[in-house]
Amino acid sequence: MWDTAHMPLADPRAIIAQAHDQGSAVIGANVSSIQMVRGVVRAAETANRPVLIQFNRSGLSLIGGTSVAALIVRSIATESEAEIALHLDHADTLDELAEAINAGFSSVMIDGSTLPFNQHLTLAQSARGLVSWSNLPLEAELGHVAGNEAGVTIGEASWTDPDEAARFVSATGVDWLAVAVGNTHGGPAVGGLQVERLRALRESVSVPLVLHGASGLSGQELGQAVELGVAKINVGTALHQAAASGMAAWLQDRPGDLRGAFNAAEQSVCEAAVPLLTAVWAS
Repeated sequence: MWDTAHMPLADPRAIIAQAHDQGSAVIGANVSSIQMVRGVVRAAETANRPVLIQFNRSGLSLIGGTSVAALIVRSIATESEAEIALHLDHADTLDELAEAINAGFSSVMIDGSTLPFNQHLTLAQSARGLVSWSNLPLEAELGHVAGNEAGVTIGEASWTDPDEAARFVSATGVDWLAVAVGNTHGGPAVGGLQVERLRALRESVSVPLVLHGASGLSGQELGQAVELGVAKINVGTALHQAAASGMAAWLQDRPGDLRGAFNAAEQSVCEAAVPLLTAVWAS
């Protein structure tokens, strides 16, 4: 059974609340390997910033499952002075949430963003009831961020409606709301960040907003998003590309040196994550 007394992980609710209050954002770093976890944690230490280590269904499959992911992150966090939390990203069943909670994840996301509004509302309400006993923060996505990313349910993009967002947050009690405002999974933003929509969303709900698909947004757009109430920014594609590039460059000169390639991947992820962590957190 999950026991918070034996978890060296930080409280993501407190981290994101602080970011929200001071006009900053926390990076949610989607990873798929031990080397990526280590690279992100090293970046958090270097930048002296908190971070959420995140796994979606694809990342969990690659690393060996929910319990293995939790064990790895807890072990690495124990040896680090950085604030590290562990988040389940893009789960679309209650069973996935329960498994992550029991494994020791710090927060979870239920994603019914491709469902009709009323079905999505019911699913999020059920998720709220499930996580209430563990007192973990719950994230949900309203509107749908499209694109192409392994482990994420992809459908037609639909932008978040501010009035629906107010109804959804009120009815479900979610702690964080992921919004679709031009951002795209795995690629460049569709037509750029929709600043006016994001401003209207900030005015319609009081909970911290989350931006998925941030790898395709410019630094200026990320800054605008933070100014308009986004307190958690998810990055996955850029970190996976960094890991792949680091390995490829190493193996080009040293074919067969897989251990060295893994180390190069970790270093590349660290180098890619440091500026992201620094850019969105106010000093």
